[in-house]
Amino acid sequence: PGTYPAHVSNVDIKEWNDSVVYNMTFTVAPEVEKVSINKQTVENGELVKVVDADGNPQKISASYLAAKEFRSNGVWLTPKPGDEKWKNRKYKQWFESIGVVFQVDDNNDTVLGQVEESDVIGLPCLIKIGQEEYKAQDGSTRKAWKVFQVYPWQNGERKDAGEFDSDVPF
Repeated sequence: PGTYPAHVSNVDIKEWNDSVVYNMTFTVAPEVEKVSINKQTVENGELVKVVDADGNPQKISASYLAAKEFRSNGVWLTPKPGDEKWKNRKYKQWFESIGVVFQVDDNNDTVLGQVEESDVIGLPCLIKIGQEEYKAQDGSTRKAWKVFQVYPWQNGERKDAGEFDSDVPF
């Protein structure tokens, strides 16, 4: 778990009950090699920090995360929220954090537009990842690594959308 530099590499947009759901995939950037993290190991199915003889956490480079992909939970846009404008709070925060600029009307209110895939593919951001527990179809409890939050990456540069194209030319 931690916060790492990444780029938006895929956006799956679906309509659901008069709302639009955005499921995003992020690819960890090569700049992650500059990040130092606590070394961890798995004991009894749980992550545990590795410590030295004095009890100090051992550090390692996070470079092994470069090019790994992580998905987010859905981010919802309700185009006509009526009096429940709070419904779009996460949508606004999420997309502004990755660099989308929404228009502002004469009353200084943000006018939320529907973000398209081409608006965000390649945008840099910092992603906070962690484990999420869920029930599998067989009833067992499982864990998956997910993006829980995005933050602006001030010095990050947008990547060309072609760098994330999954179509293999052969």
